[in-house]
Formats: sequence, C-alpha cells, structure tokens
Amino acid sequence: MGLVMKHTAALITVSAAFLGACGADGLGPRPGSLVQGPQLGSLRLDASIGRSTIGFGDTTSIVFRLRNLSSDSIVLSFSDGCQVLPYITTPRPDEVVHPQGGSWGCYLALTSLALGPGAEHVTSVRVVGGAQATYPAIPLLPGEYRAYARLEHDDFPLRSPTIAFRVE
Repeated sequence: MGLVMKHTAALITVSAAFLGACGADGLGPRPGSLVQGPQLGSLRLDASIGRSTIGFGDTTSIVFRLRNLSSDSIVLSFSDGCQVLPYITTPRPDEVVHPQGGSWGCYLALTSLALGPGAEHVTSVRVVGGAQATYPAIPLLPGEYRAYARLEHDDFPLRSPTIAFRVE
C-alpha cells in the first residue's frame, strides 16, 4: 500500500472514531423528549433535545437518530464524508449559525453507513449558552434557535423534525 493510501486509510479511521465519539457526550436527552421524524422506506430520522431552555453557561445536547425500521440490514454509500448533518438556525431558516458559514465542508472519500435490523446511527450536538465554549461544544448567545439534521443521501433524502429551543 502506497504512502498516500496509508494516510487516507488512517484519516478515514480517525474520522470514523471521532464521529462515533461525538454521539457519547453523556448529556443526552431526557426520556420523552423525542420528536419522531419522517420515514422514507425503512429509514427514519428522529430528533430530541435534553432541555429546550438553557441559561448562560448551561449545556444541553441535541441528538439525531437515523433508525433502520426494517428487518433487513441497510448499507448506505456516500461519495464524501457527509452523512447525517446537523444544523442550527435562528427562527429565520436562512440564518444558519451552525455550521459556521452555513454549510458543511466534507472531505472527498467513499464512505458507507451500515445499519443492521432495528439499529440506529446517532449524531449529537452539544450547545452551551454563552459567547465561548470548548470544542466540540457550540456557543450560542441568548435568543431563539431551531435545530434539525439532514441525511445527505440521494436515495434517502431525509430531514429530521425541527426542534425549537432557547438560550436565556
């Protein structure tokens, strides 16, 4: 294997480990705060939030779950690193505050997402009320916000329900 291939394989491995760790921040949503999302065939993209109101300095998590509702395994193939992408906006949907700049920059690489029967893929975003936060938390100034996620796949173009929350 050439040097470039070894570095690419290492980057994909590290990226996959990082993305997996993002879903386990220990600040997940309370039971009962789940918002069920639209279904497309055998997949559903749900959204939930730990607390819909946080104060300055407080933290909460927004969790998006891509679920395989079928009794068969599903493997989704992607032409880049973008799979389930979270967004945070102001009440005006065109004002995206996360990701910074309004859109995701995805590395070009063939990736896949395998979901066994009944399995789910979790993407989590941790937000902090305030002007500063330690990565990977997202700092948000006081105000009203909306959060949703999109599955970036041509055959399964899913979007989660939008969750409203407030920073005081």
